[in-house]
Amino acid sequence: MPFIIDEDEPDLSTLFQGVKVPEPNMYISDSSQAVRLLSELIRNEKQPPVHRIKSMVAQLFALFSEISLDNELELYEQFLNLCARLTEIQKIRKLQNKAVVSFGGKFSAGKSRFINAISGIQDLLPVDQKPTTSVPTYIIKADHDTLSANSIYGYSTPLTTQSMGALTHEFYDTYGIGFSAFLDCIIAESSSFILPEGIALLDTPSYTKYDEKSLSKMTLSDRQRAFEQLRASDYLIWLVDIDNGGLTQDDLDFLASLHFQTKVLVVFTKADLKPEHEIHEILNLARQTMVRTAIPCFGVTAYSSNQNQEYCGNLIPVFFQYVLQDSVRSNDLFTAFQKLEDQLRQNLVRAIDTTGHTARDLFGGITRSRQVMQIRSLVELWGRTQQKYTQLRKLLKRYDNLVTQINHEIASYIQSEDQHG
Repeated sequence: MPFIIDEDEPDLSTLFQGVKVPEPNMYISDSSQAVRLLSELIRNEKQPPVHRIKSMVAQLFALFSEISLDNELELYEQFLNLCARLTEIQKIRKLQNKAVVSFGGKFSAGKSRFINAISGIQDLLPVDQKPTTSVPTYIIKADHDTLSANSIYGYSTPLTTQSMGALTHEFYDTYGIGFSAFLDCIIAESSSFILPEGIALLDTPSYTKYDEKSLSKMTLSDRQRAFEQLRASDYLIWLVDIDNGGLTQDDLDFLASLHFQTKVLVVFTKADLKPEHEIHEILNLARQTMVRTAIPCFGVTAYSSNQNQEYCGNLIPVFFQYVLQDSVRSNDLFTAFQKLEDQLRQNLVRAIDTTGHTARDLFGGITRSRQVMQIRSLVELWGRTQQKYTQLRKLLKRYDNLVTQINHEIASYIQSEDQHG
């Protein structure tokens, strides 16, 4: 019996016409390309020269050798920490005057999809990262699209979409090598970024749920890495998979451990998977839960990245307005240095004021005294106090001059264009 072609049958040759099968990532499929990528990212160049600034900070504290400082060791450590952060010069330049909003939550909370959706950057962030292989990624507004990886050694390497796409668990599964050991962060500049220019987003590593029975060093490392990155940001959006049905004790414990001073926005992701009445129930329960904690909460809402839609309100854009109007900008290192040196200056000014008051009191005692021996003693004390007062005044001038030099050095360092670009 001859084979009869049904004219209603679709023509399979044209059915998939124009459909492109994704090409494999060359850095994962080709080991030689993987080696080239690693060599570009791992190269240990000399760190940026911040020794001059450190030396000037040491000179600043040396001026206080004869003055009792409040929290001297703590202030000195804070200065040194800021000096150490100057090695992150590329990141500092990009984040100057920007409020950094980070996104935290357990693994599979849908962070990358959520960030891609609300920021307008589409599929820029890989969404299949494992906690142990992910690298913190900053997303900022720019006139052009660029990707760069900042190493822990203080230099920046350009990335392509292919090399960015390699920073996923597939590379780790193929070669057993993760990027988080030698990369400080990735900076993604996007012209598609629809949030205000004064905001930078930070996609932090996810972490796995704390399980005392199956606790491992890898789990502890995930949690610690997430903790450190979230603490480095100014504001926090905490993401929870709506299938969890609410905030868990582990969520609350982690949030409380961060000690955020700014208000946290809680967002339940994948909201399109639930009917609206159930979403309302979950949000109301979460709000009641947050009220019973000491965690500063901006609000609780739900969102679907698939539909790019917020449910039961319009809280997310309101939160970003709150961020813009607030004044917390911890990544502005120039301002951070100025705040620290102002604390030192206040110590010196207090010492001058105290010595001046003492000198005036002694002089008053001299004018009121009628006993020669007492006058002689008071004059001697007044002379030493007045000498110390004069020395402290001169010290203040030296302090102000040195601070001016340090501020100039830091400003020049941050603004210079020849640093490991």
